[in-house]
This record gives sequence, structure tokens and C-alpha cells, in this order.
Amino acid sequence: MPSVYNLKKILKTNTTYIMEKDRYYVIKRIGTDATAKVTVKVDGIPVVDIFNSIAPIAKTSSNLNGPLDLVEYFVVVPTERQLYFESSASANVYIEGDLVVLSPGESIPGEHLARYNAYASRKISYVDASATVGTSWPAGQEVKVTDITPSTIEDWIFDGFAGVTVSNLSTTQTYGQVNVKFYYDGKPLDLLVATAGPHGIETLKMPLTPTATAEFEPFSFKDKAIYVVGGHTLTVTAINVSGSALSAASGQNITVRFVAIYKRIIKA
Repeated sequence: MPSVYNLKKILKTNTTYIMEKDRYYVIKRIGTDATAKVTVKVDGIPVVDIFNSIAPIAKTSSNLNGPLDLVEYFVVVPTERQLYFESSASANVYIEGDLVVLSPGESIPGEHLARYNAYASRKISYVDASATVGTSWPAGQEVKVTDITPSTIEDWIFDGFAGVTVSNLSTTQTYGQVNVKFYYDGKPLDLLVATAGPHGIETLKMPLTPTATAEFEPFSFKDKAIYVVGGHTLTVTAINVSGSALSAASGQNITVRFVAIYKRIIKA
């Protein structure tokens, strides 16, 4: 049986790492201090995209997300293969999981080889989209933040972290002012009319990022995943549900930003 040791290392972006002849990585959690995108590549194949807001190196009071748990999309770096973290930033990347050591004559277990061979069709990435509302946001006005339409040969699964920020308001945002709403091919994933309550999800309950001084609990689609089939469209909007106009800070425009992790599946 292979020997398995703890893997907890800080590596660098834009540096090539080559595994030894009898040792390989199984990366189960990952994080970075880069504010720019970091793409994890194994033998040049992109497998995970992250940045520090959604996957920091550690859970701290200023970001309660902690490193990203890759679950079934764990990253295997086989023996004598290359690991590379591509980014426009010079930054640290934290990897956690297993360092596996093979004895003479042993080979990499089938489960790990299967995951390695699936890289071209299985990837974790994220959506990062923003919309400028303007200097005034009338009550009840709905603003499109983004349309998400995978190509016909792929499906996207939103089953992890998602967060929203509403920036440049003239006063600090409070509960009951701005909600985010989702549509699948134009059909709202929410109330049809507002008689049972306001449309959408409270944005302060989708903190980007969760902190120890505001919302402790990150929002996740884990229990109620949104599966976007290729060729179909998920639309994300923001709506002023406060009952009155919201104004921007002097010289600013109100901006809504939406970030969400998704799993990309290329269909055979």
C-alpha cells in the first residue's frame, strides 16, 4: 500500500513544480492571497480557477470562507507531472491534502488516475460580473447583472459559494434594501408577485466576503444547486426592494457585483 502523508504547503504563482518519480499530490483544499485570478494547471491543463475572496489561504476574521474544498473535483498531480499556478499576480497558493509515496512496483490507484484523466471535461471556475446602476436607483427597479449561457457542449453547476456586494451607496446598506434574483430561461426562481414578500434573496445574506464584523455565514447553493444546461441561460438581476429610491455617494455610481463558483462539465 502507498504511504500517505499530510500535504500543507505554500507554493508560488508562475512557478513550475515537477513531482518526483515515486511521489504525487492529491490536493483537496486550495487557497490564495492573490486578488487576481489564479488558474491551477496540471501538465498545462486548467483544472481550477480561484482568487482570494472565494478561496483565501486561511479562514480569518476578514474572510470566513477559508480555502476552497474541492470535494469530488480534487486535483491529482501524478508522478513526474507538472503543477503550475498561472496568474497576472505574484502571489502565494496554499495546497492541502495528501502527499502519496509509492513503494517500488506500486502504481497510482485507479481512483486518482480517473480524476487526472477527467481534467479536460471537469473543471471548477467562477463567474465575476458587475452592473452599474447609476447615481439613483428607483424603488422597484430591477437591473440585470449578467446572463450566463454555457455552450451547447457543456453544463454548469452552481452548487457552492456565491456572494454579492452593493457599492457606492450614499449611506451604509441595511437589510431590506437590495435583493438578487435568478431566472432560468426567463422563468424566475422566486415568487411571481410580491404579495408574499419581496422578490429575490437578501444581498446582505450573500456577503462577498463574509467577515467576523458583519455576516459570519457564507451563502452557498450546496443544498439547492442551480444546474444550467448548455445552450440555456441563467440571468442574475438586482432589485431595489426598499420602497424608496437609493442614492449614490457624491461623484459615484451604485454598482452591484455578483461572484459565484461553478463546476463545468464537458459532455461527451
